[in-house]
Amino acid sequence: WSKNENRFPILSKMARKYLAIPATFTPSERLFSDAGNLMTVRHTSLSPSTFKHLLFLK
Repeated sequence: WSKNENRFPILSKMARKYLAIPATFTPSERLFSDAGNLMTVRHTSLSPSTFKHLLFLK
């Protein structure tokens, strides 16, 4: 996008903002950690839908 930044300034800014790859995997690592903590013996009877909703709320 740097080549066409002068030609498409708004599109260039949007591309940098929305097409950027995160530099770290922390969010995905946290999700797996939270899922493991949530899926304990006490919570194994949760339906998959409820489990997804609880992870989303965290």
